Amino acid sequence: MSTEARAGKKALRKDIKHRLSALSDGEVAQQSSIAQTLITSLPQYRDAKRISVYLSMPTGEARTDAIVRDALDGGKEVFVPYVYTTTALAVDADAAPKLRKGKGKVMEMLRLTSVREYEALERDSWGIPHLPADSVGGRENAIGGLGTSLAGAGLDKAGSTLSGEDGGGLDLIVVPGVAFDAEMNRMGHGAGFYDAFLTRFGADASTRKKPFLVGLCLAEQVLPPGGIRMQEWDWRVDAVAVGDGRLLALDGGT
Repeated sequence: MSTEARAGKKALRKDIKHRLSALSDGEVAQQSSIAQTLITSLPQYRDAKRISVYLSMPTGEARTDAIVRDALDGGKEVFVPYVYTTTALAVDADAAPKLRKGKGKVMEMLRLTSVREYEALERDSWGIPHLPADSVGGRENAIGGLGTSLAGAGLDKAGSTLSGEDGGGLDLIVVPGVAFDAEMNRMGHGAGFYDAFLTRFGADASTRKKPFLVGLCLAEQVLPPGGIRMQEWDWRVDAVAVGDGRLLALDGGT
């Protein structure tokens, strides 16, 4: 990515952050409730058996608490992000997610088993609920098997109990973002975690279908068409649920 493009994304993230800082806690809660209701009303959500949901920060983004509870109460298999350090894959900020040697951080989707477990999760320094590290090895991985798949120097075996026979899979992913536009473009926080995960997840199209990708955001995070400059490795979403009641989609949405 060019220096100019990096600077442009940095400025855009700063602008969005400034917009969000003006919202009260009540406004964020109200918008989050509306957007979450939109998602749980989608036929793709209702029909999904296995979904991934990000666990939200207390401020600065649309909250996902109601989706997590609804999915678990409804008997869906729910997977949540788990970020860890690996020597197998490094993801550069705003860069193509390429496998390379070197220490870096990567994101997996691991299964959350119950509402009770969800409520007991501790929060990290950002205020985000997170899975305890000592529980990771026994959790189902959305890509297949148990535990993390890239913990060691090997790209498939080290630090993992992936069987190779269970291809995993997800039907729907609730995707966070700093901003979305009407063309389903997404801009993340710059770490590249979701683009890298989706690229790895989709590497074996013969065993795993592409999940429905739905963005969740507040009204202040929506930009006009073309408002986000995408790179060739960036993933677009299929729909965006917005806190003002809009459901954006390529077919025009509502």
